[in-house]
Amino acid sequence: MALHEITFLSSNDRDTIQSWLYTPTAEPTGIVQIIHGLGEHSRRYLHLINALTDAGFAVAADDHTGHGRTAMESGIWADAGDDAARVIVDDELALQEKVREVLPGLPYIVFGHSWGSLIARAMASDPTSDLAGLALCGIAAQWHGIEEVIDRKDLAEAATGGHRAEPAAGHLVDQFFDGFLDRCGPDAGPTAWVALDKAVVSDHGRDPFNNFGAPMSARFLQGFVDLYDKANADSWYPTIPGTLPVLILAGDQDPVANYGEGAYHVANRLREAGHEDVRTRVFTGVRHEVHNEPTTRAQAEAEIVDFVARLIV
Repeated sequence: MALHEITFLSSNDRDTIQSWLYTPTAEPTGIVQIIHGLGEHSRRYLHLINALTDAGFAVAADDHTGHGRTAMESGIWADAGDDAARVIVDDELALQEKVREVLPGLPYIVFGHSWGSLIARAMASDPTSDLAGLALCGIAAQWHGIEEVIDRKDLAEAATGGHRAEPAAGHLVDQFFDGFLDRCGPDAGPTAWVALDKAVVSDHGRDPFNNFGAPMSARFLQGFVDLYDKANADSWYPTIPGTLPVLILAGDQDPVANYGEGAYHVANRLREAGHEDVRTRVFTGVRHEVHNEPTTRAQAEAEIVDFVARLIV
């Protein structure tokens, strides 16, 4: 496997996005762009990256503005500048363009996890992306805190005022994550919802490139909610081609996906909108990171590799 580093200026005109292109030993037959989630970074997907390159696919991935190596370089965490929803999606489209310059003419599949599933859905609705497939993992849908709890007026005021780049008020963050630990037991730590396996949760918490506890700026939190609203709106479904194959993965103990119901909801809405090639798998007894849980990782990776393989023609 060969590794290529790609850097480019974020559409926020502030950060230099750090990204990588992993290529297999033989000529790649397709490209998968991995879009990571909130408070993490792209190298947490190395196991999946290896599975994909072993199967003959190139993999592109970056660390979003305010995250991972990009934030390490800028010193700015959990902030993407103004209009964060647009910035994040534009950066992923920019990475895709750069990867296609290196490897032109190959089928292009996007894989997005959690927040990345929102970014991937917005990317798929952009006609310039010209995707061969869309894979959504830990899908963010029917999110209780966003849909029913967060004070949207208060958030909007914080995100547009003079302190919009400052950390969002604690009560807004609490509302955002409301209920995330409800099924994790009385002694659960703040990120227990990430995985059932304690080692995965511990690794997530001590990874310095994650910095999950970094305070989100008010404008970043608003951008997250804006992107969530766009990806889950009724108007989103007709914006992607009816022929685009979609894979949806989730755990039935994952609050981000409403304990699996959000995955079924999105799949059903896609089918109602005329999308026939939609596969949904909700894993029993696991939480958010089905691709990292020891009991489901191999199955999740097999689903992803098989999905990509059948799209390569």
